[in-house]
Amino acid sequence: MKVKELIGRNIRRHREMAEMKQEVLANTLGISASALSQIETGKTDVSVERIEQIAEALNKSFFELITTPNHVGGIKSGIDDNQVLNQNMSTLIEKMNALMASLETQSK
Repeated sequence: MKVKELIGRNIRRHREMAEMKQEVLANTLGISASALSQIETGKTDVSVERIEQIAEALNKSFFELITTPNHVGGIKSGIDDNQVLNQNMSTLIEKMNALMASLETQSK
């Protein structure tokens, strides 16, 4: 299965789980239902930006749309959204600490 087919299948699965009609999601994205159908069937490429927009409209994470749990025949990412958030926060804290240390050194 091609990546765009996997992503399209995930989009459709999450849209259907949200009980959202294709036309409603398409309108939210500012595209036609036909264009959304092409994305969901993997017949057209989908940009990272569009995946982010779809994830937001479905109240899902980017990772949920690009990976599929093994129980529905896909590839599990092994990435927990909370883990990503925690890693980002840890990186931010490390950078802030380094900046503070740098400022303290400069002021002496």
